[in-house]
Amino acid sequence: MSVKDKVIFGLMIILLAGGGYIQYTYTQVLERMNVLETKQLKHVDEVNTKFSEDLRKLNLQFIGRGKHLQRAQKDILANTDLIHRTADSLISMIEEVDYNLGEFKRATEKEFVSVKQDIQDQQDAFDSQRRRTNRRFSDIEQNITLLQNDLKKINDKLAAEEEGKKKKGRK
Repeated sequence: MSVKDKVIFGLMIILLAGGGYIQYTYTQVLERMNVLETKQLKHVDEVNTKFSEDLRKLNLQFIGRGKHLQRAQKDILANTDLIHRTADSLISMIEEVDYNLGEFKRATEKEFVSVKQDIQDQQDAFDSQRRRTNRRFSDIEQNITLLQNDLKKINDKLAAEEEGKKKKGRK
């Protein structure tokens, strides 16, 4: 037998062993699934029986509690009415506050316009007063310059006359 046949034969044995292992595990899994299914059915029956008994007990407990349910329903209706009345009241208050804010805004804007106009008037008056003051200051400076020139001329005339008297007195 050649090496090639030995390899093929070895692979065949490995494949058969692998297939046998897979078949064995598959069989175990199926058995386990059957056991689990049996346990599940038993458990579901127990739970359903318990649930039915508990439901029956609850039904017995709630028989005669219709008054409590009716009172709860009336309370819910009363609370709903209270909520609606309160909401209506709040809506009217909000509308009133909105109206008051609008009035305040209009009054404030009017006052700001008035204040801006007053500021502009004061600015104009200040500018006018500043021009008058500058004009007066210029006039005063001009008058001082003229007075200084006139005083200089007078002093020069007096000095010239005194010198003229001194010259006459020497002759």
